[in-house]
Amino acid sequence: MYFLIEHNRTTKKTHCEEFSDYAIAQFAGLQKEQEYFHAKCHEMEVVVFEANSIDDLKRTHSRYFVTEDQSDNAAGALLAIGLIGLAIYLLNKK
Repeated sequence: MYFLIEHNRTTKKTHCEEFSDYAIAQFAGLQKEQEYFHAKCHEMEVVVFEANSIDDLKRTHSRYFVTEDQSDNAAGALLAIGLIGLAIYLLNKK
């Protein structure tokens, strides 16, 4: 199977379409790239992957399938790490 992925780098939203023919998937991808280029949607990424299933694709290319909850958790984790680093820095400065 071939999967056409349209991924918004800003919002992290992904649209996925399944194809059985590689040439058709590639053609559809090129059309999407042209649409986004002419619309000046530079945050959009268009790729075609081959995988046995959508679950395999989600496992190997998980960055395209991040949910809002996961994105919020990641941001929260980064903030917590930053605050811990700041606290350690301030404690060592004394």
